[in-house]
Amino acid sequence: MDTLMHPLVFFAGAVLIAGALYVLRSTFMQAFLLALYIALLAMLTWHEYVTLNVVEAIYLKADPLSVILLAVLTILGGVAAYQGLQYSRERKDDPKHLAIHNSALVGFLTMLVGVYLSRHIGLVWAFLEASTLTAAVLIYHNRTRNSVEATWKYVFVCSIGIAIAFAGILFFTIAGDATQVHDLSFEALRESAHLMDTGWLKFGFLFLLVGFSVKMGVVPLFNVDIDAKDAAPSYIAALLSSVLMNAGFSAIYRMYSVLSGTSLRPWLSGLLLLCGTLSILAATVYILKVKNLKRLLAYSSLEHAGIVLIAVASGAWFAALLHLVLHSFAKSAMFLQYGHYFRIYRGNSTDLGGDYMSLHPAGAGVFIIGLLALCAVPPMGTFVSEVLAFTALLGSSWWWWGLIILPLLAVIMWAISRRISSIVYRPQHQASATMKKATRAMALETIPQYLLLAVVVWLGLFAPPAVVDFFNRASILHP
Repeated sequence: MDTLMHPLVFFAGAVLIAGALYVLRSTFMQAFLLALYIALLAMLTWHEYVTLNVVEAIYLKADPLSVILLAVLTILGGVAAYQGLQYSRERKDDPKHLAIHNSALVGFLTMLVGVYLSRHIGLVWAFLEASTLTAAVLIYHNRTRNSVEATWKYVFVCSIGIAIAFAGILFFTIAGDATQVHDLSFEALRESAHLMDTGWLKFGFLFLLVGFSVKMGVVPLFNVDIDAKDAAPSYIAALLSSVLMNAGFSAIYRMYSVLSGTSLRPWLSGLLLLCGTLSILAATVYILKVKNLKRLLAYSSLEHAGIVLIAVASGAWFAALLHLVLHSFAKSAMFLQYGHYFRIYRGNSTDLGGDYMSLHPAGAGVFIIGLLALCAVPPMGTFVSEVLAFTALLGSSWWWWGLIILPLLAVIMWAISRRISSIVYRPQHQASATMKKATRAMALETIPQYLLLAVVVWLGLFAPPAVVDFFNRASILHP
């Protein structure tokens, strides 16, 4: 099986499945081919786990970080594929539109596999650029005025971001030329970074951070990410807030790792700390006034991405990776539950909601547990990751930043709690018998959401020592 699931075999299989999804448009074949793709993705993840740190196809190599992100991608990709089929059945989508959508979904997930496995910054850039095109098709799926606008904005701003990131790569090339280093693989850059001109390295990392911020969903290019999540189907918004954010983080973190062994490390940490803090500040401002539940969840992702960057800057790399993974599962569950909310109230405003506990008890439980996860309340694993992150921050020379960040997080916690609580408990006098009947069929659909939230508790509090050790290995920098 190891030989069969060589990455190039996986990529070839993904291309064939994407093509078959476009051509074979029956409901059965769509479900079968998506299941086959997720099975191939799972086999690739296992292959990379058992062949850690083995270079494949020149510039592809899996380290522990790659394997963890691949595992998250496999789980959430499988859930999204299943939910997408359910969503299309409810909407009675045109078979052609569904075929295009599912083909793009396979392409999108495959591009993220490339990001996770690539050991060359140029190849990472290429896969992220390709993910823009496939994501655009997914965002456009509803074919509404809002989705059309969000799609062209996403393509336009992402293209600008990717162009900025490419300029950063050029700056690294200039720095390498001065020291006769022409290989831009992470290993080659790490070995020679201390010999390169620090000015060019600063420009390179700054441009990469700005460019890839559109993928991680942080300041400065975060607005288009919010619009995309608002316009996309809920399960696609879940992927944008999880596996795509993880791809942006992977690209930024690997370059941070490359330069962390040089004299630039304090400057790099300060830049990430500033970026993370501004992201939390922006999230606070918008969350206080937003009444669109979907955008509320999207701005929450901006906040948590900021926390991840702050953890990296503080040296709490284990906490950063753990929080990234926990957020992926928690936010995906919340976005999937939003799909139920929309089906019940036929809108996305939090003012429409109320009495959710009576209307949809299973869904209300997802909202409550998800809220605890997003607010980092025990026993959720996010409590552990945030405590580790801010303990590191307060114990560093940047401790005074905590005086700015912690009050902002308290405001966000209050604002989100107020919105979700009103949805769950506020009396809803317009609840009809038809609405209550519709929710009975949704109870089984919440099972994947509860399983995702169970992972958040398990990873944070009950993860076996072997899993904790693997996360430690994945988070260690290689100066």
